[in-house]
Parts: sequence; C-alpha cells; structure tokens
Amino acid sequence: MSLYQLNNLKQVFDGRTILDIEHLKLEKGGSYALLGPNGCGKTTLLHILAFLKPPASGQVMYMDRLVDWKEKHLCRIRRQVVLVDQHPIMFSTTVVKNVEYGLKMRGVGSGERRKIAQECLERVGMKDFAQRPGHLLSGGETQRIAIARALACRPEVMLFDEPTASVDVENQAVIESVIREIRDEKGITIIFSTHKRLEAARLGENKIFMFEGRLTGPGGENLLAGRIVRRDDRSVCIIGENIELEVKTKKQGQCRIFVNPQGVRMYSFDQAESVSNNSLIPAKVLQMTAEGEHIKVLLDAGFPLRSIISRKEAVDSGIFVGDEVKIGFAANAAQTDP
Repeated sequence: MSLYQLNNLKQVFDGRTILDIEHLKLEKGGSYALLGPNGCGKTTLLHILAFLKPPASGQVMYMDRLVDWKEKHLCRIRRQVVLVDQHPIMFSTTVVKNVEYGLKMRGVGSGERRKIAQECLERVGMKDFAQRPGHLLSGGETQRIAIARALACRPEVMLFDEPTASVDVENQAVIESVIREIRDEKGITIIFSTHKRLEAARLGENKIFMFEGRLTGPGGENLLAGRIVRRDDRSVCIIGENIELEVKTKKQGQCRIFVNPQGVRMYSFDQAESVSNNSLIPAKVLQMTAEGEHIKVLLDAGFPLRSIISRKEAVDSGIFVGDEVKIGFAANAAQTDP
C-alpha cells in the first residue's frame, strides 16, 4: 500500500506556478529527504502532504484513497500527519503544556496527557525544561519541544521543514539523533526538507531532488529529458533549445540522458574567451557545496544542472554563488538512461 501518490499536481500563487509534479509515490514507513535550493517548492509540497493547503489542480492519494479537500473529510487524516515547521511557535505557557496541547484537543484526559508529554520530553532530552515558559526557549530548544509535541500525537507521518536550519551545532546533533530514532524504532514515515546533502544522506533513505517546483528525476543528478537525432554517423541529444550532446546509442526520439557532473565544465566569462569550444552556453551559479575534496555546484542553465569541480579549480576560477558563467561538456559526458 502506498502512503502518498501525487499525480499532475500543481500549486499556483499570484498566477505563478510554484509546484509542478507529474508523479510522485511515497511508501509507508520510509524516510524521504526533499533536497533543493531555497524557493524550489519544498515547503509548499510539505504543506500539501500535511493536508494544510489543497493544490490548485491534480490528485493526492493517501493510503490509496483520493483526498477530498473538504474540511469535514480532512479531520481524520490530519490526525495521522504532523508538520514541524522550521520556526515553530510556542504558547506562552509551560513547556509541558505546550507538548500536551495536541492531546488536549483530541480529548485525552489530563493524567494520560501528562504521562505522554513527559515521555516525549525525555525522548528529546528536554524533561528538565517541563515547567519553563515555552516562548522563552532558544531556537534549538524550541525545535526539540516542537518535535516532542508532534510525537505526543502518535502520528503515522512526521514532516519536518528544514529541521536543523536555524539551530546551533549541539542541537543539530540531538535533533538528527531523535529523527533517526523515530525512523528506526517507531516505523513512522519521515519526510523532511533540507538543503544540506550530508544531512539528507544521514537521515533519508530516499532522496527527492527539486528545482523550481519540479522533480529533477531519480538521483536528482543531471537526469535530463531530450531528443536524440542522427547527425551524419553520430547520435546527438538535443536538450532545450541550444544544447547538443553527443551520445553513444542506437535510440532515436524522446529520451532521458544522464550527464556526468564531472563532465560539466564551468568557466568565468574571462576564461571562456580563451576556450576553443564554440558551443558554450550561459548559466547562473545557484549553489556551491563543499563535499570532501570537491565542490558541488548547482547551475541554472534553463534547467537544473550540477557540476563537480576540485577545490583548487573552484579557487582558481574565482566563481561565486550568483555569478553568470559559461558551461561546456567533456567528451562522453552524456549517456542514455536505461
């Protein structure tokens, strides 16, 4: 049984499409990391998965049943799903009463509420904070209390919006540990957004890459839609309007190709003048992330594209986030997706 299935899903704001997902399937009991730059639609998707906002169009299936977005039908499934926001709001009462709030709304008796709240506070390492004012905590402490409050409701699904983005290093480690325990011990489905690839690797068994409201494909790394045509004795894949990549294949017509990130060459405009390749195309640097001895670069070339360069190459290039660059492709950088 699938937990979620999204089909032809779109969300629109002020006439602009901010989410456009053809198909997405999430299985019960899994852990999923939504990865992508700020503004790519991660939070919007989480709000739909939490049944807080209906999409402009498309279908959402939950537990193999079509979601009816009328309020009277949402109450039951909303009780199974909780969303922990990036900046949770605490009531100006004690921490333990904050944690009890959801249980109180569900009619749980005071004695049972207190017992569950204490257990959840202990689980996130905040039992000693039970009688403190909830609205006077630090960012990391607030996030941990919000997780305890969500856990107290005993949900089937827990959604986290950038769970460690606004907290200190010590609380980051605790929050990640708690999320891992929830995932491994309780069997709760975990779906969280992040722009940190290492955090995604630590917490998510599955990764969903997003860019400008769209999924970028399995693996998220340079899996692109194109069209293969024959040119003399070679095959060329045409991507967009102005990119042609030579591929070794007997296929023709519409296809998907994988472009090796290490085969994506990136040049400043000054460097591009000395490059003999006349087929360089413009792009913009959206993100640069250090991973070991390499720098992973997210580019906007009219579609999301990643490049991997060495730290020395990054320093020598003088390229920074926000810069306009030219990109080219090494021989054999592209291959057809099976």
